[in-house]
Amino acid sequence: MYREFSQNADAAVSRFEQMLKSNQLYFFDASEFETIIQYYIDTGEINLAKKALEMAINQHPFHSDLLLLKSEVMIFDGQMEEASVLLDTIEEMEPSNEEVYIQKATINSKQKNHVAAIEYLYKALDFAEDLSEVWCLLAMEYMVLENYTEAKNYFRRCIEVDPDDFQVLYNLLFCLEYLKAHEEAVEILNGLLEKNPYNEIAWLEVGKQYLQLDKKEEALGAFDFAIISEDTFTGAYIEKAKLLESLGHINNAIEQYECALKLEDPSSYLLVRIAHCHEALGNEQLAVQFFKKGINHDPSYEKAWTGIIDFYLNKGQNDKAHYYCEKALQINENYLAYWKRSALLNKALGRYAEAEIAFQNTIELGNYELSVWMEWIDTLIFLNEWEKATSIGQQAKEFYPEQEELDFRLAGCFQQLGKSIEMEYYLQNINQKNNAIDEALLELFPTLAKKIQSSVRQ
Repeated sequence: MYREFSQNADAAVSRFEQMLKSNQLYFFDASEFETIIQYYIDTGEINLAKKALEMAINQHPFHSDLLLLKSEVMIFDGQMEEASVLLDTIEEMEPSNEEVYIQKATINSKQKNHVAAIEYLYKALDFAEDLSEVWCLLAMEYMVLENYTEAKNYFRRCIEVDPDDFQVLYNLLFCLEYLKAHEEAVEILNGLLEKNPYNEIAWLEVGKQYLQLDKKEEALGAFDFAIISEDTFTGAYIEKAKLLESLGHINNAIEQYECALKLEDPSSYLLVRIAHCHEALGNEQLAVQFFKKGINHDPSYEKAWTGIIDFYLNKGQNDKAHYYCEKALQINENYLAYWKRSALLNKALGRYAEAEIAFQNTIELGNYELSVWMEWIDTLIFLNEWEKATSIGQQAKEFYPEQEELDFRLAGCFQQLGKSIEMEYYLQNINQKNNAIDEALLELFPTLAKKIQSSVRQ
């Protein structure tokens, strides 16, 4: 049937294009014009679609399907008001034409009038031959309104009609995920598997749902069935490997990751996962080897860089960690995780000026953790930059107003600047809370520490 339609379309389009070349006027019946116009819409040749439409309506001025194609092109061009007027005319001609209401729904949806769009789609349901098309559109409108319960209900109807529509399935699972309806998701997926026991996508997704329900053995079984159903299904090997890794079956996880690697072009994600597995097993050389493979395969893959940096950080090899951190920053100087590591590494290596810049970049890129603020202030203290340290400390207080460790740092900096009133203000904050200050912190300002300790004794 499709082949016959394709041949008819080719013949009609070929004849239409021959007419344009010869500058003659041929007659086409309405169905031929529909075929030609739809062909050009599908291929994105809108100007030719418009030209065909103009000729079609001149020859068949009251043909509703041609007028609907005209309104569709108007909607594509953003001529919403003109399309609405035309659709009103078509509705008067054919009030039972579902496509009129579907296009009116499209216009309202594009104008963000989603409630009105839904009302038109319910009208379309009264006349639709293919209910699943309208159900799917309804579900999408409900998703936009974040009414995931209604969206789920309509997607579920669609999947019952066409179990192989994976886009609908993924949308349905998204709704169920949002609703935390994992048991219902398993029920739906098992229903699909009853119809097709070798549906590898359904097996994979049911495994993911079992993980959400903390049923790890059932999930492992589902991933196995996905692989049995399709032994080249990379996603199933990866999900199985991740689960095995979380269960501590590291060698088995490596085997599954390597199976996935054989089935597709090398992936930095897989190479880094294997690297982490070897790291967990204490295979240090292999871990470094796979981290480097991940970097070489895709230098923009951040997890490959942070993996090797953290590997050397955990080994206490700060110089090597710093080397890779600088390399990573050369490739992407806007990645927050690199700057945070750079800041800590430079500080640990005594490179305080570089650390101060790195802490500033870390904050500017959106990391407002208390530890980062305090590390930045401490770095400025080591550099004797008291004015800037007080400025940064006061910014930090806006995020953490009750933190006495910030109060102590600010008091100490104001003491160094000879601003006793400001110093006393922050000391008073500390004394009111009467909490113990960490000994390591007290060493930053020994004379200030004595004041606090004497105040506590009183």
